[in-house]
Amino acid sequence: MISSKYYHEIITTGKMLGRPFGWMECPSVTITMDNRDPRPRRLTNFIRWASDLKTVHRCCTSETRDCSTCKDGAAHMSWVMVNKRAHMNSTRDLQNWIEIYEMFAKLYQFLPW
Repeated sequence: MISSKYYHEIITTGKMLGRPFGWMECPSVTITMDNRDPRPRRLTNFIRWASDLKTVHRCCTSETRDCSTCKDGAAHMSWVMVNKRAHMNSTRDLQNWIEIYEMFAKLYQFLPW
């Protein structure tokens, strides 16, 4: 699998299972700059370092981007992956979640194939 229809649906509509992507949902905000309450689930203690390796940015895209218009692929894949329970309502939802997880694992070479 290289990509999935579900991923393209999420990235183009900005919605997953009827929920809109945005500041309160994004798991790819630098943890030391994350003042949201409650904090969303995240895969890792994400930190977006600048090229000088000293400066820290708010997220993987930019300091000023409106999160509701974000199209960052990794942020959206992470958003799906941290919401596994929401994808357990049907066989199709779980298959969609697995496809995204496989895409992410292959893209970042967590899987050898």
